[in-house]
Amino acid sequence: MDCAGYRKLVASVERDEKESPGFHDYRGKLAWAIARAKHYAEKTGLTAEAILDAWEGRRDYWYMNYYQECNQPDIHGEKVHVFDTVAEMLVSIGTAGFRCPACNGASRSAYECTTGRKLHGKTCDWKVYGLFGHMGKGTAVYVKEKLAGENIFMPIAWEKTPSPL
Repeated sequence: MDCAGYRKLVASVERDEKESPGFHDYRGKLAWAIARAKHYAEKTGLTAEAILDAWEGRRDYWYMNYYQECNQPDIHGEKVHVFDTVAEMLVSIGTAGFRCPACNGASRSAYECTTGRKLHGKTCDWKVYGLFGHMGKGTAVYVKEKLAGENIFMPIAWEKTPSPL
């Protein structure tokens, strides 16, 4: 692989190998990131180099924490939806809102519960970016024009619509 993202990631791995040899499986993480970029390329029609460049361009913390399943989820089944554009994604999501995985209410936000429902004696304030994410009840979206994906609450419009993948 020959791209700026790969060179940046390899430089980070080599620095860590020199500064803290044997502390982590740095090369294993590098291999995982490359394999995941190739997987994304296969699923999206983009190049692995473009995907790795985008990831490395956005990465602002340690690669050992950045490259993991929750940040670059496997693209398969009905849990990940791939779109060419943001506009295409927004049309697909519609205006019905998003299903909060904690209280099961209809949230206006894809990331934070806004239902006002009470859960265990307090107003539900579940967040998809919290420790337990969407608890397996949400989805991930990937937008090719942005070379980016993220986890969100399940759009209500998709609850009965299977993923095209």
